[in-house]
Amino acid sequence: MDSKIWFKEAKFGMMIHFGLYSLLGGEWKGKRMDQIAEWAQSYFRIPNAEYHSLAKQFNPTGFIAEEWVKTAKNAGMKYFVITSKHHEGFALFKSEADSFNVVDATPFKRDIIGEIAEDCYKHGLKLGL
Repeated sequence: MDSKIWFKEAKFGMMIHFGLYSLLGGEWKGKRMDQIAEWAQSYFRIPNAEYHSLAKQFNPTGFIAEEWVKTAKNAGMKYFVITSKHHEGFALFKSEADSFNVVDATPFKRDIIGEIAEDCYKHGLKLGL
């Protein structure tokens, strides 16, 4: 089946936007932004070195891929989409090309995308990155 047709027929899915910007929650040095939080680095003009240091704090210990996937599946969703690498370069997967990723640069040390991919396959959800 053509992917455009499939997507139109699927109608209901989950989109996760997750990364270093999640730590900030739209706030930097006591100032709040009035736009979407994933643009915090640009909005606050945070230098790369300072922003990249957030990776040392990124430790989503409550993350359980199967819970996210099963929540989507149990709600009747047909697909699961997640930001795998955001525009600032931080990847939620292990990469040989760049160490600015969740496995190499954070205390979490787990491949979030790999775990989600396994559980999407296990529970029959299409995965989009």
